[in-house]
Amino acid sequence: MSQDIGPSRDAGPTVVIGRDEKPICIVDDDAVVCDSLSALLDAHGFKALAHASSAAFLADERRGRLGCLIIDQHMPGTDGLGVLATLRDENITVPSILITGRLDASIAERAAKLAVMAILEKPFPPGRLIELVRAGLDSRA
Repeated sequence: MSQDIGPSRDAGPTVVIGRDEKPICIVDDDAVVCDSLSALLDAHGFKALAHASSAAFLADERRGRLGCLIIDQHMPGTDGLGVLATLRDENITVPSILITGRLDASIAERAAKLAVMAILEKPFPPGRLIELVRAGLDSRA
């Protein structure tokens, strides 16, 4: 059984309690996307942590202890690949899935340089995301 510990996006992350493993983090400025992906992960037994902005994610000290990261490319402030570059500069490695509504060659090239494990264009099949999350967790085992 899962428990939602708080819906506030401005005050900090929403945490959904699931399996005892490193959390799967979602970073997306669209609350509907965060809520939908959190519910999807919860339904598959994952522990989800959601942030509504790249700034909120980068301020969270747990960012170095994640099982997998699902991050939107197009957000106000630092974009998804900018966040991944910051993590790399901090020597934080985490399997990352980039989600975007607008994929172009420059995004794909930057993502490859940052070792993004996959790029999913919105809308994407929920099952594909779950497969990628499992693969990301398996790569850390």
